[in-house]
Amino acid sequence: MIDILSQVNTKRLQEYVKKIEGLRHGWENYAALEQRAAFIEDTLKSFHCSVENQEFLYHERTYRNIVATLEGLHQEKERILLGAHYDAAGGSPGADDNASGVAVLLEAAAILSRQRLNRTVQLVAFTLEEPQPHTIHFLIGSETFAREAKKARIPYQAVLILESVGYTDDGEGSQIVPVFVRIPVSRKGNFLGVIANSRSKAIMEAFHRISQEHVPELITVPYKVPLSGRFIPETRFSDHASFWNAGYPALMLTDTAMFRNPHYHTYHDRFETLDFAFMTKVTKAVLSFILKLANDDT
Repeated sequence: MIDILSQVNTKRLQEYVKKIEGLRHGWENYAALEQRAAFIEDTLKSFHCSVENQEFLYHERTYRNIVATLEGLHQEKERILLGAHYDAAGGSPGADDNASGVAVLLEAAAILSRQRLNRTVQLVAFTLEEPQPHTIHFLIGSETFAREAKKARIPYQAVLILESVGYTDDGEGSQIVPVFVRIPVSRKGNFLGVIANSRSKAIMEAFHRISQEHVPELITVPYKVPLSGRFIPETRFSDHASFWNAGYPALMLTDTAMFRNPHYHTYHDRFETLDFAFMTKVTKAVLSFILKLANDDT
C-alpha cells in the first residue's frame, strides 16, 4: 500500500485544477463546460480506462456524465464508485468547488488503472450539480445516473463523492460548526469531513479507520446525519444525496465548503487559494479506502 500511495503526484493535481478551473456554469457557460468534459474524457482514456458518456437533455441542450470503468476480476461483486462534479456555480471559477474534487478523481484514476482489482471500480464526473435556471432542482447529473443505476439494479458497495476538497485554514475560528452538529469538531479548518446517513454508517467508519491507518497525517471527522439530512439541507448539497435517495451507501468527502471557505461560490474561488498538500493527503486516503474494499472480501 505504501508504494501505491507514494505514486500520488501533487504537481499533477495542480495541473488538473488549472485545466478545469474557470467559468463553466452549465447554462451560462455551456461551451466552456463542454471543453472541460472533453478534457476529463481524454484524460481518463489516456489511463486506458473504458470510458462512456451518459448523455441526457436539459432544456434542449445535451449534457453528459463521464463514466470510466475499471473492470474487476470478480464482476459479480458489488461495485465501488468515486464521483465528483465538474460544473461550477454561476460567476465562479470553481477551483475548490469543484475542480479540486475532479483533480483528486483523475489522480486516483491514474493510479487505480495500474492496479489489480477484485471489484469493479467506476469513476464518474457528474455534470449539472449546481443550480440551473428553469428549475428548482439541482444535482441533475447525479440524479440521472443514480436513477438509471437503480433501474438497472447495479449494486454498489460504496459510493464516494468528492465535494470541495482543496481549502484549509489553520486559524482558530476559521471553521464554522453548524448548531445542528452534535459532535466535537475543531474550530480550525484543517480536516476532511466524512458525511454519511444511516445506511452509509459502516463505510463512513471504515473510511475513517482505513485513512487513519494509512494516511495518519490527514485529520478526518466522520459525521452521520439524522434522517438522511432531510431537515439539514446543507448536508444534502452534493451528489451523494442522489445516491442516498436511490438507497445506495454513499459518503460526501468535503472540506465543508461554505462552512470554511470564504470564497465559496464567488469569483475568488481560485487556484491560488487551494492547499495542494491537503489534496494530496485526501487522494491517498481515497486510494487506501478503495484499494482495501476492492481487494478485501471481508
